[in-house]
Amino acid sequence: MFACRHTHCLLFAPPSSLQNIMEATLTGTNRTGASASASGTEAMTEASAALTPRGDIDLSEGKAQRMAYAEEAEAIGSIPPPATLKGMIKTGIAKVSGRSSATLMDKIGERIAFERGGTRLYDALLTKFEAVSQNNGDVLPPMDELVSDGEEGLPPEYLGESAEQTLRRIRSEEVMHFWLLSAAMKKLGGDPTAQTPCADVTATATAGLLQVVTDPRTTLAQCLNAMQTAELTDNAGWELLIQLADDAGEVDLVAQFLGALGEEQAHLIAVKNWLTYLVTEKSETEAV
Repeated sequence: MFACRHTHCLLFAPPSSLQNIMEATLTGTNRTGASASASGTEAMTEASAALTPRGDIDLSEGKAQRMAYAEEAEAIGSIPPPATLKGMIKTGIAKVSGRSSATLMDKIGERIAFERGGTRLYDALLTKFEAVSQNNGDVLPPMDELVSDGEEGLPPEYLGESAEQTLRRIRSEEVMHFWLLSAAMKKLGGDPTAQTPCADVTATATAGLLQVVTDPRTTLAQCLNAMQTAELTDNAGWELLIQLADDAGEVDLVAQFLGALGEEQAHLIAVKNWLTYLVTEKSETEAV
């Protein structure tokens, strides 16, 4: 997931090569707004009025065509059959009891893809952070300068380390979540290397996040804004996965997933605090 097609991807660019590329987001020569050209806006408005059909435009044919496509289209992939005898037995029991093991495995596959992509996302963010820090010093303060002791959801370890150490901690936890989910998939008799339908969909939905963080032109604040989107999605995904595991009677998995959710909640707190700090305290710098 988070596939990046940029030839200038930061994952492969040394921080030193970026020092003269990143610039602060300042007032410049942007002329995309209509107010930049009163005469051009007037001409466009006149052309629109002259060329727009009178009366309501009938969109029913286009809607009918999309509905027909939806009815005829095949599903986006499928859930692989259980890879082990134990998995086949679990699936059979789930069907008898009315539970959907396929849905649980699909959502585990989704989270596997997301955590793998999240690791790559933090790799790219660390590169961006190092590039900005070379010119500006410590652009992100440690958490203990931004939050009060005992803030709900933030482990005490965060309050005794630098921003870079916290970023690397988060990156490591994303990797551990990937392996946790892979083990959970195997426990259910599934194959963690298979791309499930939800894994496929989430890859498409989040492809732009890595493109933001790996673009040499984006600032650290813009990247943290993308990270906040990822972390909000990640937290919601874990909450749903916990509910599905509970419904399936997978008590051990529920306990493990709750631990991962707690760590993801801490990731979100850190990212939100850093983003707020940059846009309120470091405006008109390379980081913003």
